[in-house]
Amino acid sequence: MTDQNRRSFVTTVAAAGTLSLSGCLSQLREWRGNGNTSNEDSTKSDSTDGLSKLPGESIENFETLDEWNAMINAGTLKAGTDDPYGGSQSAHLTANEDTEYAAIYKIFDGQDLSGKNLSLAVKFTGRQQLRLTIELFAPNSRNVHVLHRTLVGPADRWVRVDFGTDRIETQPDLEDVRQIRVTARRRGNMSGSINCQVDDLRTVNRPETGKVMLLFDGTLNEHYAHAFKQMKSYGYAGVEAVMPEAIGRDGRLTIDRLTEMNDAGWDMAARPRTGAQFLHEYSPEEQQGMIERTKAFLESRGFEDGAQHFVTPKNILSPTARDLVKKRHKQAFRFGGNPNGLPLTDPHNIGFFSGSAGDETRTYIDYAAQYGQLAVLQFDYIGGEDGMNEQAFERVLKYIDGQDVKVVTATELLES
Repeated sequence: MTDQNRRSFVTTVAAAGTLSLSGCLSQLREWRGNGNTSNEDSTKSDSTDGLSKLPGESIENFETLDEWNAMINAGTLKAGTDDPYGGSQSAHLTANEDTEYAAIYKIFDGQDLSGKNLSLAVKFTGRQQLRLTIELFAPNSRNVHVLHRTLVGPADRWVRVDFGTDRIETQPDLEDVRQIRVTARRRGNMSGSINCQVDDLRTVNRPETGKVMLLFDGTLNEHYAHAFKQMKSYGYAGVEAVMPEAIGRDGRLTIDRLTEMNDAGWDMAARPRTGAQFLHEYSPEEQQGMIERTKAFLESRGFEDGAQHFVTPKNILSPTARDLVKKRHKQAFRFGGNPNGLPLTDPHNIGFFSGSAGDETRTYIDYAAQYGQLAVLQFDYIGGEDGMNEQAFERVLKYIDGQDVKVVTATELLES
């Protein structure tokens, strides 16, 4: 359920909100250790100078691999000393073309991970997408808490993944975790080898209340006609991914309606229009131009809050785009397939999943409530033959309203 005293008089409190946000961002930059540096030409986009200032506690730095083992017929494990995330080495997982996945595990006498969310630093090469899973055997293989994330870039860059719950098998007791298993699988292109490094497995104290965000892509008029008014009756505000070139065209939102939504507390987030191409298929100069023009347009129309947030076109994010986005935006969203652990350790790697997936959507909302996580529900077409019908969308809103979660915008997430 949302906080009924949410941000509703945007123009009145803009100055105060900016001051609050500035302090929050300063702290985030301190965590990342790169507040005064540009990442555009960096081969290691996330500096680890401030690793110790990240939220939470590192429970595994992979400085020794003596207690970690590769699963049988599941690739190899070795020390990764070339460009480690922190310290002198990372865990390097590989699997050849004939091996289905790469997996490593560590056995414990019993570790208490109750009340915790997990994050992990990850770098993979040789492909655009990867599926990464953490399994907590608590206490055995019949009682498993499974965390998951689909990674859609950037490759060749260290990023942090704030893992969300994917499924629960039987009744795991997180006060008694006896084994942690990390598995990397192919996604998208199913051929080729797997080459992945992981580092700094970290726990954070999860918040008492989970969060839900409603994200709309496409600058579609039906978001106003079929979602805006229904959400308003619940006191919910959402995030609209805005393509400036599409505004006012047939079937698209007009500037007047975007302004009305913004004044009701919605965020107008930046979403460059790339047509049939992926963002990385343009030159670095073209990518920079798209990203800068989209943000500048939003700011010029009074959508400064929303302009801080980036929604990845067609989901795939290249190393170049990652660096450009990180320099210009405070948060970035792309497909992740699961909820996100809170509090975030990487605000530029926030994953969303489909808001129209029925039971799966409801399950992830449940997990957000139960485990203090962030569920970002993504919608495109609502109403009509090609989209989610209005009744189904209303059922999603009603379901959210019945759970112990807070509905937030991207700006509210950042401020929190």
